[in-house]
Amino acid sequence: MVKIITETMTDSIVNHPLFGRGRVLEIRNAAREAVVRFDNGIRAVVQTNILTILENSQPIAPAPVVPIQREETIRTAEDLKRIEARQTIEALRYGVVPARRIRELSVGLEDERASLHEAFENVAQTGGDVRFVLGEYGAGKSHFFELAAQEALENNFIVATTSLDLREVPPNRPQRIYNSLMRSLRYPNDADSRTVVPLLDKIVASPKLYAELVENLQGTIFGSALYNYSLMRERDDEALMLLLDWISGEKVAIQKVRQAVAFKSKEVPIPNLAQITTAADQYCYLLNGWGWLAQQAGYAGLAVFIDESEHYSLLNQRGQERADNFFKGLIYTALASRPDCRVHENLLEHQHRPHPFRLTERSQLLLLFAVTPSASTFDYRRWLDDEQIISLKRSLPAEALDELMARLYVLHRQAYEYENTNHYLDVSAGLIECLENNLLNLRQTIRLAVDIYDRCYAHPDYTAAQAVGELRQALLGRE
Repeated sequence: MVKIITETMTDSIVNHPLFGRGRVLEIRNAAREAVVRFDNGIRAVVQTNILTILENSQPIAPAPVVPIQREETIRTAEDLKRIEARQTIEALRYGVVPARRIRELSVGLEDERASLHEAFENVAQTGGDVRFVLGEYGAGKSHFFELAAQEALENNFIVATTSLDLREVPPNRPQRIYNSLMRSLRYPNDADSRTVVPLLDKIVASPKLYAELVENLQGTIFGSALYNYSLMRERDDEALMLLLDWISGEKVAIQKVRQAVAFKSKEVPIPNLAQITTAADQYCYLLNGWGWLAQQAGYAGLAVFIDESEHYSLLNQRGQERADNFFKGLIYTALASRPDCRVHENLLEHQHRPHPFRLTERSQLLLLFAVTPSASTFDYRRWLDDEQIISLKRSLPAEALDELMARLYVLHRQAYEYENTNHYLDVSAGLIECLENNLLNLRQTIRLAVDIYDRCYAHPDYTAAQAVGELRQALLGRE
């Protein structure tokens, strides 16, 4: 029986008396014509009344799939602890300590943490401070940075962090460093925000504070940003995104921002943020201002953490000069309100159109750099006192290493649920020798310890003492 072709039969297989077999590509003119590609390669518009349907394109409806009802697994508090412990062990196998376990697995850092807390107090008393954190690869710079960030949050700082590299965040590009910092913001009560919005919201939510700041900051980038944000904050559209991108240092077309803002006036300027390497003055000014605004809003200030500063050594001479200027500018911005500040503004280079380095005398800025001492880097010792330099120890004292191994062992037993056999004592004794002989760093120590615990768990007849003996033989050449 010949079926009548309808408009729903696109993709059907048909037969033409002259061209033979083909596939319907399109139906036209109320199904009177069809575009068909025939198996012989011809593509033609033909009358549908001479086509015979060989295979209909309409598929047979599959039988409904009845989902299998699975019984929901209810996890106890102990189950959740075991899962978290196992995730932690997985990270430690790579020598990485998860952020949520930083404090638990931080040992032997009493002096370093004391220096950090002294810096917190100095920010409260004088408006700013600086710490340079020195440590060889694997000595725990990144670990200490995250520990410092968590303690800064606990001390009511807003925290901004960035890690320098030559491609995305070069040391000689103030705009990129500033943008990376502003896209990483963490707050004491909202560690996942990553934007300046919570700070602006907190200011706008206090009518008295908002009115005072808008009046005092009139004519500045902060006054313009704050006033326009208060008018646009409920919109949640592209215009608001442009405003936030602009004050966060994103590369935006300034004319689009000026068109997008709610209030357009010469008294509320929207200045362009420079992308040139000599723009240290403008971005120091911005960080100074955000630190001061944070203090006005009830926070302790802004803690700026800059990691991987050794990328400085890979720049050419001109690039290093630009990075020098920005790093010195940051130190000046943080310490200028202190009488012992060694950096003076006449030592710093401005843009062709000079911009002030500071919005206010007090910056409320805590600045931390991480540096590998073996790398050619910024001459920080010229501008800082010895107490502002934190040198991370390559190895741990025996008591601290015992404590670390015990904590790792507790985690491992929690992750895999086995009995305590005090393996950590043997592991600690073996690793301390390798650390003292500079054959291991702390990251390698953690990885080795977890590997030994893994082996002892997987092979009950294998002991930590055997593993340590093999380690001594391999690294020290003795049993």
